[in-house]
Amino acid sequence: MSDEFERETQNLGNALLGIYILITRVCGLLPIPISLPDFEGDVLHSERMIEGVTRIIDLIEDEPIDEDLQAGVWGGCLHWLSAAHLYSRWMEHHEHLVSLEIRINLVTGADALHTVAHELIDSQDE
Repeated sequence: MSDEFERETQNLGNALLGIYILITRVCGLLPIPISLPDFEGDVLHSERMIEGVTRIIDLIEDEPIDEDLQAGVWGGCLHWLSAAHLYSRWMEHHEHLVSLEIRINLVTGADALHTVAHELIDSQDE
């Protein structure tokens, strides 16, 4: 493996992990908190993490929050899942375009999740 591939792999893995942590924090702020599996090292091989985020998509509609907030969580999770699946492709094919697709999914998902987090924190302060 080239140094460039290894560096990009590490950066993408760290970014996936960072957004997973954000998802975990947002889910902890929900009126009915949803817990996710802790990461045990490598985000690349953790099917439990993917299953946990998939579960959020099923559970979010039962949360007593505004539909826009539900959509924000749902969208953030779907973008993370897309990035996680694309990461598998990255590991096999090392395509630059795939690394860009991962990044745009993570940025878009993070934006939605940050908006939800701010709204939930603000509603707790009221």
